[in-house]
Amino acid sequence: MPELTKRFDVEGFSLAWDEWGSGDGPPLVLIHGFSGSAHDFALHIPALAEHRRVLAIDHRGHGRSSKSLDDATYTVDHIVDDVIDWLTHVVDGPVDMLGHSMGGRVALRFALARRDLVHSLILMDTTAWQFGIDDPEVSAMITGYFSSITVDTPMGAAPPTPEDPLIEAATPAEWQARKAELSAAFDPMACRALGLALFGDHLQPVDHLLGDIDAPVTVIAGEHDHPYVDHAHALADGVVDGEPVIIGGAYHSPQLTHQHEWRTAVEAHLARVAS
Repeated sequence: MPELTKRFDVEGFSLAWDEWGSGDGPPLVLIHGFSGSAHDFALHIPALAEHRRVLAIDHRGHGRSSKSLDDATYTVDHIVDDVIDWLTHVVDGPVDMLGHSMGGRVALRFALARRDLVHSLILMDTTAWQFGIDDPEVSAMITGYFSSITVDTPMGAAPPTPEDPLIEAATPAEWQARKAELSAAFDPMACRALGLALFGDHLQPVDHLLGDIDAPVTVIAGEHDHPYVDHAHALADGVVDGEPVIIGGAYHSPQLTHQHEWRTAVEAHLARVAS
């Protein structure tokens, strides 16, 4: 199973990353979401790298990258800047970037900041609007949890979701065990700061800037992944060249639960932009 063996130092952090495969076309860059890691794509990296260069990174405070235990060092802007610094050092031209959840917002912000480095985007279970749930009671409970986190709060076990049995059935035990290890390594202060930013609606929407993105975009969303599936068509319509793909029966991580359908959608996008 692919691991990350390389390091990139930026602003007091040592970020874990790696690359696989080769090819003449734009590299595919995988950008994971909040509380995740590049391991979220590990089951697909060998196949995706058969015909192209594939790169993946663990964000600051996540997975195998270093932690600061300082919530002031964790913002989406920090992560966007990290990705810009990293890619300007390891690629020499535009990339195809896939961003999942928070990683999708990172990809959008990256595309707006560095249009010269974007060949195409895949935005997966994400939004250009607010990440928070439109239910005041649930929202208050979620933000209350993130506000209560301290440096000593153990990470790892998340509240159960309807997706959990699907992930368990579709992924090997080895992958699940490594996922648990990496989830436990999440910096509690990254969880607190980014959780409040995302789910406390502290991020400014970027929907008014979508028309500035003229690179081809595919928006992938699980059928049951609310609110992100509800935003998928508007997100695809907002950019110059967007196509939505809704994966039936899936929730927030279709790359795990609906692997064939997800990779088919990714490969279709890459074939579309290659031609």
